[in-house]
Amino acid sequence: MNRIFGSLSIAAFLLVLAPIISGAQDGATPNPSEQRDPNFCGAAGAGCDPADVQQWKAIGNRLADLSSADLSQYAYACAKHADWKKVCETDPVAVLKRLGIEGY
Repeated sequence: MNRIFGSLSIAAFLLVLAPIISGAQDGATPNPSEQRDPNFCGAAGAGCDPADVQQWKAIGNRLADLSSADLSQYAYACAKHADWKKVCETDPVAVLKRLGIEGY
């Protein structure tokens, strides 16, 4: 008789704890159906770049076919070096060469 009550007590205890434990695990797992703002950072964090860097990326995309890494280098360099503006507006490859990036 004690064995039956012991088993029932353990079963009841587990039935009470199971939803609590599974709820804690669900909270740690991101919900794929959750709606995310596509303008928040975007791919690889590009949306979190400063506005001037994003503008230079747009210019670089129009002027040359650069890898995303090189485009980022170009954009940050142009944003940092205001004295390079003329070259930045016309020749992204020249900017990359100034940075020591070859291959274009």
